[in-house]
Amino acid sequence: MDVAEFEACWHAHLRRVSAYAERHVGRDASYDVAASTFLTAWRTWDAVPAEPLPWLIAVARGHVRNHLRSHRRRAGLEQRLRLLDDATPSATDAGTTAAERSDALAVLAAMPDGEREALLLVAWEGLTTEQAAEVLGCRPGTLRMRLHRARARIEATTPLPLIRSTP
Repeated sequence: MDVAEFEACWHAHLRRVSAYAERHVGRDASYDVAASTFLTAWRTWDAVPAEPLPWLIAVARGHVRNHLRSHRRRAGLEQRLRLLDDATPSATDAGTTAAERSDALAVLAAMPDGEREALLLVAWEGLTTEQAAEVLGCRPGTLRMRLHRARARIEATTPLPLIRSTP
């Protein structure tokens, strides 16, 4: 175990792992998810790949699922809207109106989980399609199809500059 390598990984990726967790479980629980993710990394450091971010987000995703299952935090559309709202920039920061922001969150919340997660990993987490596919445990082609479907839903509903991104 190389402590310096682990510390470098921690400093380089803690913010992104925490942001990922916050989007799913809220600010308070995101600290626990991030800590658990890096504890897993510490304990299994030899299994962490050279490019650790997709691996860390995949581990965080597992901790998020465990957290949600044990605390039953997500109970439908209202809960998802609240969490997404907490994680998005304010309307003035995003250069968009509050109504557009609300519409964007409603479209995201109404998407199937796989499509929404694919879109958010690429657009908000900044992962490549290959990295996002690794996080979700699917092929890059499958992820690209999910992205296509998610973007088609967005285009069919309303123009939403808040969540558009090119992979």
